Amino acid sequence: MAMQVSRERSKTVHHIGIDLAKRKHSASVVGGDGERILRGFEFANDAEGFASLLEKLASVGAGCDDSGVCLEATGHYGRNLIAFLEGHGYEVFEVNPLLTSNGRKATSVRKVKNDAIDAEALALWLLAGNPTRRRRSKSESDDLRSLARSRTSLSHIVGDCKRRAHAILDVVFPEFHGFFADDFGKSASAVLRRWGSAEALAKARVDSVEKAIRSGGGRRFTRADAERLKELARSSVGQPSAPLSFQLRQLLDQIEFTRSQMKELDAELEKLVGDSPITTVPGVGIVCAAGILGEIGDVSRFEDASKMLAFAGCDPSVFESGEFVGAQARMSKRGSPFLRWYLWLAADRARMYDPALRAYYEKKRAEGKCHKVAVSAVVRKLCNIIFAVLRDDRPYACPVN
Repeated sequence: MAMQVSRERSKTVHHIGIDLAKRKHSASVVGGDGERILRGFEFANDAEGFASLLEKLASVGAGCDDSGVCLEATGHYGRNLIAFLEGHGYEVFEVNPLLTSNGRKATSVRKVKNDAIDAEALALWLLAGNPTRRRRSKSESDDLRSLARSRTSLSHIVGDCKRRAHAILDVVFPEFHGFFADDFGKSASAVLRRWGSAEALAKARVDSVEKAIRSGGGRRFTRADAERLKELARSSVGQPSAPLSFQLRQLLDQIEFTRSQMKELDAELEKLVGDSPITTVPGVGIVCAAGILGEIGDVSRFEDASKMLAFAGCDPSVFESGEFVGAQARMSKRGSPFLRWYLWLAADRARMYDPALRAYYEKKRAEGKCHKVAVSAVVRKLCNIIFAVLRDDRPYACPVN
């Protein structure tokens, strides 16, 4: 495969490297024999700048028929430029920034780095036939990735608000913890919003407390439960604080609002995921499915599951020198942290619902592995399953014991 790609690139006369940035980009062009044709041409990240790039490339004879473009996979900064170049017939390749960084450092002992050097390094990287992947038009997967990451960000906001709210409860009403299944569920939030501290709740009427609990959907709670909550408030060691109660109400409002946004996002993610067979894998819900699909894009760009595992940074690191071989192979964590997180969440659920993965998890635990290490082992198994399901575009068939 590598030789085939190298031969294809050998037909390219002009190798274009583009270093991306937020406001402007820098381009360099290297010929088929390594000669510097254009170095450090800067152009703005707008329509006028893109047009000037085409004019500059045309002036040195770097047309779309005999040129390849190489740039680093640096998120959204190059998305519009890539679409523009592909629209004008150029073939665009992407490369992991870690690879080009190490390659550039290997060419000189001097610590030199600027946009022109980076752009030329990318052009030379393409000329040498080093590892890249052909850029496919993938606006849909880019959008899916953006939405999935936004959903993850919202869940982190909820988690942060809960931690801050818990810190306030530890002061104003520590006994409240554990009375409800969820300290910030609808029923619990209804009580906290209305009274905000143990002192205020202790003075409330029992029927008012019962009504507040039921307004949040706590149908199973009785008057006796409301009386028990009031008794906890009366005997609480919590100290009343109007500012803290005010802050608690704001945090509860933020949690409710963010949860409503997450619900809307989940519905949108479900539309984008559609009937993808990845949702048939145990443990892979809509959110994890959207995150995984958004991060990996087109699964055909991976030769096998091990490549996808390495892209997630879940592959074992290797430490060998001479006759020494490292005893512990830790996770490399050199790939996409988002994909790694989605796979880990999915694996933690899959080991409960898939018989084969559950048996594998229990085997690792029996070997003395801790929970996190055992789940990390399940991640590797799950990655093989996901790769096969997406590659074959077929639903997952759970193995029968």
